[in-house]
Amino acid sequence: MANHRNIWTHLIGFLFIFLVVGCVKSNALPDYGPMRTEVEKLYLNYHELKVVHSNLHAAARRHIEEGGGQLAAIQSAARFMDQANLVAYYQWELLSITEYIRDGARSDFFTLRVKDLTDARQKSKDLIIAIQVYDAFIRDPQVLALIEKGIGHIQQNMIIYDALVTLMMPLSNISEPPAGSVQESI
Repeated sequence: MANHRNIWTHLIGFLFIFLVVGCVKSNALPDYGPMRTEVEKLYLNYHELKVVHSNLHAAARRHIEEGGGQLAAIQSAARFMDQANLVAYYQWELLSITEYIRDGARSDFFTLRVKDLTDARQKSKDLIIAIQVYDAFIRDPQVLALIEKGIGHIQQNMIIYDALVTLMMPLSNISEPPAGSVQESI
């Protein structure tokens, strides 16, 4: 009789463990690790572009001392680069709180972020074109190298935006990627 009770105790114990593990797994949060990695890349890239912007300002000051012939073009390119960086910072700021959004609001949050990231990608693309317009009037090789470096960082942001859209699409209320995102080349 004691042996029979012992078997039932073990059987009930195993059943309880399976139920608890099953409940824990079903309530687990999605793995935001890949998304967090992309958001961290965006933050680091923001700081890199901030340094390029600062160096462009230093180059503009140098051109003031040399007569200011290319000053307006350098300042305009720097301004558009700064705007692209503000777009990246805004996206980072919104995406850095992803894990703190309550469960019931997450799909709406991701839906809005997918739309924002798609807009950010288009704004970045437009800002690159604007920078390149002023780039044509600059002859200083150091400034041109800085501008190319800045454009490279903006393009990296666009790649990050695409990766984030891909990661967020399954979590959003959108069935297919918005026009102008992910598949379009840089």
